[in-house]
Amino acid sequence: MLIIVSFAITLLTMSAFVDTRRSARIGSEAPALVVERADSSLTLEGLRGRKVVLSFWSAADAQSRLDQNLLAAAMRKAGKNTETAVVSVNFDHSEKLMKEIAAIDNLDAGSQFHVGDATAVSAIREVFEMADGLRTFIIDERGVIEKVDPSEQELAEALAA
Repeated sequence: MLIIVSFAITLLTMSAFVDTRRSARIGSEAPALVVERADSSLTLEGLRGRKVVLSFWSAADAQSRLDQNLLAAAMRKAGKNTETAVVSVNFDHSEKLMKEIAAIDNLDAGSQFHVGDATAVSAIREVFEMADGLRTFIIDERGVIEKVDPSEQELAEALAA
């Protein structure tokens, strides 16, 4: 009984939640995702009605860090006028490391969320079909995935909306 209670408490205190019933493919409704940090929590469901750029990255994955920098540059170019929500989810073991890299790379701190729990990271990677690398998604206003690993031009177009 103690093991079951401990497992339930662990699940409730995770820094992320994903819905395993949905696919992460173009044309599919994006899986449910909840990410939290000390000052806020965010759900994809709560962003319905807005276009969303959802990016997963880690300092250990060079391509995802480069992609994060391209996204940051596109965000700066779009300015504050964009109606598109940007959510960047970091999988580094240390939130401190994520914050240091975000500062060095001049990433928007308001869009950064950290998920360091190995179980939560594994669940997110599985649901968002990221066995072979981290990905970026463009999700439309209805919550449907439009693009996976968008080009720099596609990111600029999404942020211009």
